[in-house]
This record gives sequence, structure tokens and C-alpha cells, in this order.
Amino acid sequence: MSKFLKSKNNILLKNYIKLYLNERSKIHKIFPISEVVKIIKRIFYTYKNDGYLYVAGNGGGSSAAEGFAVDIRTHPFVSENKKKTTDQRRLKVYCCTESSGLLTGISNDLGNDMVYAEQLKSFMRSKKINSKDTLILFSGSGNSKNMLEIIKYVKKYSVFTCCISGRGGGKAKEITDLSIVIPGKSKFPGQTNSNDNNFHIEDCQVSISHMITGLLKNYLKN
Repeated sequence: MSKFLKSKNNILLKNYIKLYLNERSKIHKIFPISEVVKIIKRIFYTYKNDGYLYVAGNGGGSSAAEGFAVDIRTHPFVSENKKKTTDQRRLKVYCCTESSGLLTGISNDLGNDMVYAEQLKSFMRSKKINSKDTLILFSGSGNSKNMLEIIKYVKKYSVFTCCISGRGGGKAKEITDLSIVIPGKSKFPGQTNSNDNNFHIEDCQVSISHMITGLLKNYLKN
């Protein structure tokens, strides 16, 4: 800590900030644009056919999922001056991380592995009905068991599954319909070793959620 307190003109801090931004810039140059296009078009399909969008995440991904759910429920249907909402049919959205009661109750009774899959049992009906639905997961590694369990469960009902993650995509990449892998490595404090690139992964997850939300709004204009 003393290095930071003694550094004149905050040179060390400025250099770390530059490092973060430079790493982020490199990621943007190799950003998985084609895969993002695919999930955006899938959301158009889900909306058009009145399907459900389900979202979930762990840790920072949980916050990304909740923020995404808030945005996509409202922003595409708000006027440009933000004074009123439109009368257009809304996208049906269910966020698996919004109820602490459900999360703690399921975790206590059945274990953490089932906290997401168990919730969607209320929505699964048949392959014909649920084939219009989409599941988007926000994960750091793509290896969390609760993520893998929800993917395996909803695929039985032909729900389209997408995992947005980093570090190669993990086991989720092998079983999802679409894997969006955030590339890159990091030397920035807090996202090295087992947490490699984690801040950048979460930044990109939020960015992708914003892209989907904004382009759904644009889709509804046409």
C-alpha cells in the first residue's frame, strides 16, 4: 500500500488504469461479433414467437443477469424521451437470481447445483411449447455445476441455450447451442491466475446484454 501512497502524480495508478484499458481494447479487436449476432437474432425469434427468455449467472454474472433482465423488460418499450412506454407486447423474461428466498431455499434443500434448474421446472411444458424459449447464462469459466445442470435440464425441452463466458468456455461450451467466449488474458490486479481476465469477461457480458437490449428496441421499430 505504501507504494501507492508515496507515488507522486499517481503514476502507478495511472499505469494500472492504462493497462486495464489497453487489455480491454485488445479484446474488442478480437471480439466474437458473429456469435453475438447469433444470440441477438435468437432473441428476435423468441420475441416474435412469444417465447420466454431465461437468464442466470454466478457472482458478478448474477448481477449481469439481473441488470440484463431489468433492461430488456423495459428499455425496448420506452419512448426516446423516456416519458412513456409503448403498448407493444413485452418480452417474457425470467431471471433465476432475483429471489433470495428461492435461491437459499433450493440450495438448503437440494444443494447449490440445482438452484437454477429447479426454478425452471415451473416453465417447462413440452418440446413444442418451449422450443421458442432461450436461456442465456453469464459465467466466468463455464464450469459451474449449477450452470451445467440448468443447461442439461432445459435442453430436454428444446430450449435454445447460450453461455457467455471466458477462459475457453469450459464444459458449457460442449453442451450449449451457442457458446460466446470472451478472449484474452490479463495482468491487472484481481484478475490473474484462476481469476484470469474475470473483470474483462464481466464487462463484456454487460456489454453484450446492452447490445441485445438496444437492438431489440431497434427491431421493434421496423
